[in-house]
Amino acid sequence: MRVGSPVFSPPDVMSDDIETLRRQEWFEMLSDPALERLIETSERRTLMTGGSLWSQGDRTAATYILLSGCVEMTDTVQPDGQRTEQIDEAGALLGLAALAGDWSHESSAYTVERTEVLRLERETFEEMFEARRAVAHRLIDAMAEQLVDEMRDANQRLREVFGQPGETLRTLRRRARSSERR
Repeated sequence: MRVGSPVFSPPDVMSDDIETLRRQEWFEMLSDPALERLIETSERRTLMTGGSLWSQGDRTAATYILLSGCVEMTDTVQPDGQRTEQIDEAGALLGLAALAGDWSHESSAYTVERTEVLRLERETFEEMFEARRAVAHRLIDAMAEQLVDEMRDANQRLREVFGQPGETLRTLRRRARSSERR
């Protein structure tokens, strides 16, 4: 969907969506026309319970904005194993890193109940960025903050694993000995 080719949305749906987006700090200061443009250039999707937004290993192509419902994201995180998070905050940005590049998802995202989302294609985002749309810059700010949060989380996990080097070495030696016996 191109930036210049809007999709028709009934006025009441459009105003509800604008209010939903405005609840998020990334969108609260944007004008109604800027939010309308974002909504018009995004694909509105309704997924039933168990619907997939993406699966681990899928190529990234779009980010999603949660309008209603609940999404469960499952991610493999070392050393913890699997981490699951449910997101039900209207206006939440899901799979935001897809706007930055073409790579594989490291998580899976499925709906827990009937869910409505806006799907923003990377190509559309790039056109918005090239056109210097304020919403594109707000999405970049959101990506930057998400990246900082992920780095903080990774640093905390590293501290948990390597914060006690003596204990970590003892654990690694025990594991190595037990694997040698097998």
